[in-house]
Amino acid sequence: MRIIFTGTEAKEMKKISGNYKTGAVYEFSWKQDDGFDYRFEASDGKGTAKLPWYGGTLAPVNIVSEKLESNKIYLFSRQNNEPLWSYDIGENQVQNAVISDDGSHIAVKTNDYIYFFSRESPIPLWKHQCETGAEDPSGGSGWVDISADGEHIAGGCRESLNLYSKNGKLIWAYKDNIGVYAVSISANGEYLAAGTSFSDELIFFSKKSNKPIWKYQATSDVHGLSVSSDGNRVAAGSHSPEEIAYLFSKESNLPLTKYKTSPDAPVWTAAISRDEKYSVYGLDNADTYTSIFLFSNDKNTPLKTWTTDWWVRSVDISSNGKYIVAGSGDHNVYLIDRDKDEPLWKFEADERVGSVSISEDGNYIAAGSKDKKVYLLSKESRIPLWNYKTDSWVDSVAISADGTYIVAGTGATNYMSEGHHPIYNPEKRLEEKIEGRDEKAEENSEGETVCGDGICEGAETYESCPKDCCGEDCDFVNDIPEGKDAGKKEDTAPKKEKSLFDNIIDFFRRLFGK
Repeated sequence: MRIIFTGTEAKEMKKISGNYKTGAVYEFSWKQDDGFDYRFEASDGKGTAKLPWYGGTLAPVNIVSEKLESNKIYLFSRQNNEPLWSYDIGENQVQNAVISDDGSHIAVKTNDYIYFFSRESPIPLWKHQCETGAEDPSGGSGWVDISADGEHIAGGCRESLNLYSKNGKLIWAYKDNIGVYAVSISANGEYLAAGTSFSDELIFFSKKSNKPIWKYQATSDVHGLSVSSDGNRVAAGSHSPEEIAYLFSKESNLPLTKYKTSPDAPVWTAAISRDEKYSVYGLDNADTYTSIFLFSNDKNTPLKTWTTDWWVRSVDISSNGKYIVAGSGDHNVYLIDRDKDEPLWKFEADERVGSVSISEDGNYIAAGSKDKKVYLLSKESRIPLWNYKTDSWVDSVAISADGTYIVAGTGATNYMSEGHHPIYNPEKRLEEKIEGRDEKAEENSEGETVCGDGICEGAETYESCPKDCCGEDCDFVNDIPEGKDAGKKEDTAPKKEKSLFDNIIDFFRRLFGK
């Protein structure tokens, strides 16, 4: 049993108690002087298990305050926001949803099932159950994709990649303990690919056989994935600590492009234009920096990049690569013209945007948000044409090629692994405190002390304000509303101005409870 930190060698963990049949406890201790991505690995000498699959971070645990028990699959027409139909999946959650070019057929991957629908009815034409007990109840394993004509469906379960015909016949299955994460099929249905999280592989297939044409061994999970319309190109992105934007030819597992996008932000999502000339990648960053990368597929360095204020979990691109859409944790949908340095517009939802999709001509954009809404927008305006309020977080959306039909599904997959917690980005908090950029502090002109601002000052004592005056007995507890920047916590200017050194010491005392 060992723990692996980003950029360092694996550390062996010490067994403390228990046994391997009923459960064993392992421990590794260290003095933390920085933040790290991490992964646990356990091996019996034959197989290796990883947790988390995607990497991880030494940030506080996310607490979900909703039960998320009312999940559904929805089909809409562009004409209005009343669903044509909906299908109740209850506690199950949608991993992703896709739709054929003409909107006639829909495929959906949930925790436990792959569903296939006709546009005409909310009753599934067929469904396939994944390996019993193998799926993660919170989401995160296996996608589904559909060919342009709806004739072929590629479905990923944790331990298998499955190719189906439209009538539900299993054409073939590829099974291994690989942890299928991302799945993509070419528009013509001839080629498909899988990105894995156990084996850290990109695996490329022909529809003719479950024997791979080739495999590529990455060093991190392969998350982002998109196969071009005729299968000639494959765009893929890897998680931390690798963080690579890849482009492959169907002929070889030697990358045409292998570009390191970031020192600490996974490449979470990828899309390739139908004309195969452009590929776009979105990064799961934790702060404001470059998070959207566009490549011309005849070059191995970015053609252009753009910045968002938080993670990008979903990107899509128009058929000719002219328009790019991205959904971000900063609550915004971004519409980008590849020839412009700034977005054409950005639309701010009420919460984080986990999924976006654009019509082939770039005229219509669908988006799904943690605010429980499905949005339809036009290229011409950031004001939505309509929105629809669901009962749960909208985790996946897809729009038909001509923008006539929209499928959406609810769940938590795109909202569960998130940073931006008090400890996740301490440098930003420290910088704002030191430079006096705290907005509330600037507003308070009377210099009143505020209990709970982390500073023991003025008339405050342990009895009147134990939160601030607990000294070395402090336990670092910081309840900051989800999605808000920790540095914008309510604060006030101190009566007695502190030195830079004092501010630094105060910060670390609050951070580490000392």
